[in-house]
Amino acid sequence: MNCWHIQNKELFRTFRQGINDNYTTLNVIIENNIVFIRGTLRLKDKNGKEIDSYLIEIEIPHNYPKEAPRVRETGGRLPRTLERHTNGDGTVCLYFRDEVYRYWNEGSIIIDFIKNVVEGFFLWQTEYDLTGGKNKNESWDHGVKGVKEFYGNILGTKDLKIIYRFVEYLSQKKIKGHWNCFCGSGKKMRECHFDVIKKYKKKIKRKDARKSLDDFKKDRKIVQVIKNKVI
Repeated sequence: MNCWHIQNKELFRTFRQGINDNYTTLNVIIENNIVFIRGTLRLKDKNGKEIDSYLIEIEIPHNYPKEAPRVRETGGRLPRTLERHTNGDGTVCLYFRDEVYRYWNEGSIIIDFIKNVVEGFFLWQTEYDLTGGKNKNESWDHGVKGVKEFYGNILGTKDLKIIYRFVEYLSQKKIKGHWNCFCGSGKKMRECHFDVIKKYKKKIKRKDARKSLDDFKKDRKIVQVIKNKVI
């Protein structure tokens, strides 16, 4: 398999140089044709004073930069719990799955990703330890709660009927203007919120929307709403 670092040697050169110049305690390593960034992430305050550090690994996907990197905490310091947004294998949830478009796209730069997203995540973890978890409400929930929070926020509603229909439409391969609008107005999509659904169809990956729809369907109360054809 010809991976990105082989196909685009100049991209890999600038990638590695960027890490070397900005993060002296992180190293770029290639194993089994996969590019990793490994080492110690040192967190500093506004005055440049180190306040904490974490052992991390960043796995770069074969199709970089089309897909976002995966990040792991490798020092065993973080509890592998949903509340701490850390999975059993050490991978961390930097953001709610469906909102990756806010943090990564094909034009993203790895240094900006580390500085703005990865460092922010681990700073949150440090603050969690210092405050006893008082900052936990600053992040999205997992599962159906996270779906409701995220989509409710972008739609400006807590109405589950609207949120469910919106996610259901996003999970489709194509969205058609003659469908009833997700907002429940009774109008056809083309006459109502077609621009909104098209906007997020471009931003949110179909596979992620389908997972969110599955999360909805696992909730018994929502399933009952669906069976009663309230949606």
